[in-house]
Amino acid sequence: MTLPVSCNPRPVTSLMPLSLLLVLLLLCSVTVQAATNSEDDDWFLDEESTDHVNEGELHFLETAPDPAVLHSESRIRITPASLESGWVDLLQCYRNLDAVPKIEVVFDYREMRGLAVVAKRGVGKATVSGQSVQLEEVSKQASLCIEAQVRNLYRQADGSYLLRNGPYMRKFLDGYYPFRVTLEVSYPQELVRFVRISPQARPGFRVESEAGRIAFDAWFEGRLSTGIHFLPAA
Repeated sequence: MTLPVSCNPRPVTSLMPLSLLLVLLLLCSVTVQAATNSEDDDWFLDEESTDHVNEGELHFLETAPDPAVLHSESRIRITPASLESGWVDLLQCYRNLDAVPKIEVVFDYREMRGLAVVAKRGVGKATVSGQSVQLEEVSKQASLCIEAQVRNLYRQADGSYLLRNGPYMRKFLDGYYPFRVTLEVSYPQELVRFVRISPQARPGFRVESEAGRIAFDAWFEGRLSTGIHFLPAA
């Protein structure tokens, strides 16, 4: 049995044959507001038991599960221009995809431009169309890396900045399954300084911070939304 899982909700029409309807939705870096419009989409990954499933409550995993679990790995670069426009540079990879004939990968950011595939492994063909990538001949534990610009940095009324990401989720029907998400953000330290991240660091949610860089590594079940706050350096 292959379980569909969902990283974020928005209905999509699959390119799969009717005998094997597969939809892979990958929304792992949008505003929370944009992500709460629907909750019914699925991905397909490896075989898993449905006996004990999380029903949506965020639960960090103090002990990492199988290292071959689906992994979203992203790098975001905030530039001086980003502080004015809200647009940031994104490099995002999905690793440990399941072996399926065809998958439609939909990047459902509220605002996105310049989507391009920069690397793939275990994928026969990858075609970009709008904010989606159609994959064919996907092997077990395949990977896909894209680059784009997304607009998810927001100037707040008090002059601070908020970088929103999520909600991240891996969903099958009403159940949520283990998911690993890593994110590294670089920013112009001469212009802004990191203040805090929500949620706060804890077992299963490791945070690293140094001048010009903030990163986290999360292992969890349920729905994870993050907010990274900056203040002007002055």
